[in-house]
Formats: sequence, structure tokens, C-alpha cells
Amino acid sequence: MKTVWIVSEGSPGHVSQSVGLADALASIIPVQTVLVQGRSKIRGWMRPFVRWIMGPMGTPLSEALLRRIAEVKIPADSPRPDLIVSSGGKSVFAAKTLAGRSGVPYVFIGERKPYPASWFHTIISPVFGESCANSIDVELIPTPVTPEFIAQKGAEEKNVWCMIVGGASRSHRFCDKDWIGMAQGMNALAERENIRWLVTTSRRTGAQAEVMLKEHLNEEFIEDAIWWAEAPRKELYSFMARSEVLFVTQDSVTMVTEAVSSGKPVVVVGPERVDFPKGSFLPAYFERLQIRRRIQRVVTKNIAELRIDYDEFDLLSDDPLELLARGVLERLL
Repeated sequence: MKTVWIVSEGSPGHVSQSVGLADALASIIPVQTVLVQGRSKIRGWMRPFVRWIMGPMGTPLSEALLRRIAEVKIPADSPRPDLIVSSGGKSVFAAKTLAGRSGVPYVFIGERKPYPASWFHTIISPVFGESCANSIDVELIPTPVTPEFIAQKGAEEKNVWCMIVGGASRSHRFCDKDWIGMAQGMNALAERENIRWLVTTSRRTGAQAEVMLKEHLNEEFIEDAIWWAEAPRKELYSFMARSEVLFVTQDSVTMVTEAVSSGKPVVVVGPERVDFPKGSFLPAYFERLQIRRRIQRVVTKNIAELRIDYDEFDLLSDDPLELLARGVLERLL
């Protein structure tokens, strides 16, 4: 039995990516996982200084310095790790230090920069142009979701589509106009295509956005709805299983990736205003999925004009994580 420590920076999406890889490894060899908290707590301007201290090979931080830099919590009586996995830049200082102290490989998932490639045993990278000798380039970020996993959550229902709603962020500036346009577009699609909606918001959506959606979304077109600010229910995967088509807002790369990994047709919905940070890998990530016909993309105000042609999608039918896990194991053994 191998023990994988998953170092979390506090983001459920990033933990999901690490769990996806651990689950894939567990399908090949016996694996147990331990969730370790390791979020960096220093301000952004201090991180280059810490990278300088750790040097080109990522020398582990002293216990005193690590306590000042990151909030690390290891569950009591945790078995010694054989592998450490993390995703998200704020996990790297803690994860690299724990891996160095334990003398075990460290696998990182996601956008590597600004960290040196030499800090990691293996990098699972969705970033076009970031390939290096120790990276495995992937189309999709790892996720526990597979077509088989979703099929186990329920039966697909005819003429039922799903809208998975995130929320405004620094890059995705959803505003009232976007929420109104989304609701009106959903009404138009429901009437024209003779479908009903499963709707689920999330923690990020917020009460104000939910009010705007509920005010403008015709109740007769709603099969079921989860309004997170009002009455949260964890039925996302059930909704995905029941739906023929998945709509998901673009603000969460994890939600988009899970939708694509389900093997269903996916429409990614963005606000009118999107400001990706300079150097972000997300524009290329979404564009590649679009080019490969995994997704269609639409702006909120144009949802009503959308035409869904199932033949235009190249859907995932297999689990891409199995091949990835075997590639990781080959590098570890």
C-alpha cells in the first residue's frame, strides 16, 4: 500500500485535481490518501524572496520559516508519504518542503511558472508552451469525474439540460446584465428546443446573482434548481448525470474540466467582460478544448441564439486519467 499526501492550499477545485490523479493511481496500484493543509499565508510580493531562499532545487524550508510562510496541518498518526501531490501555486512552498524532508517525489498539477521545473519530480501541465523534460502535457486537468462515474450517479433524462453557475471573479466580471441575459437566453432555448432546466448555483454565485436569475428565469422551464445561498444541496453530479447537455460558466476551470470529463456535450458560458491576467494559461486551455470540439463557447447575451448540434461535439468516451496515471508511475518506478 502506497501513501499519497495531497497538500491543499484551500481551493476545492485544486484538491479535486489532486484527488483525480490519486484515484487514477489507485485503479492501478493500492493507494491510500492523506489530506494535508499547506496553504501559503504570505503576501504575493514576498513569494519571490522565498523562492530565492529555496534556490534552484527547492531546498526545504526550516521548521521555523515554514511556520511563518505557510499554515501546515498534518493529520495525527498519518503514515509516512511515498508521494506528495498538489495543485495550485499557493501549495508549492509547503508541498516541496514536506517532500524534501520525507525524501519522496513531488508531483505538481497545473501551471508551473514561476517555480523552476527542477523543484518537481513530475509536472502535469495543461499549459501550452510550458513543456519541459519532466512534464506530462495533458488536454484536461485531472479530475475524479469520468463518463462512468457520472453514469453511476443517475440516468439521463430526455429533453433535460443543466446550467452550472459559478460567479464573478477578478477575470470574469459577471454583472446583473449577464445574469439577466443568461436567464432570458435559457428561457428562449427552453421554449425553442422543448427542454427543461436543471439549475445549480455554487458558493461563489452569491445571493444577488441568484435573485437576478430567479426573477428572470421562467419557473415553468425549471425541472429542479439548487439555489446555494438559499438552500444548498450537493447534487451536482446527479444533475450532470440526468442532463443531455451541460452548460457551465467559464469562471471555474475545474467546473469546465469536470463537465468535459463527464462525456456530455458542454457549452461554456462567459460574461461580456473577461480580463484574463497577463500570461494566464486559461485562454489557450479553453481555446484548445474548443478547437478539439470538446466544448462550444458563448457569451451570456447570445445564449438565445445558440444551436446545439450533437454531431459537432467530439465527446470523451474513455477515462484519460488511466493513461496519465500509468505515465506518472513509469516516471516514479
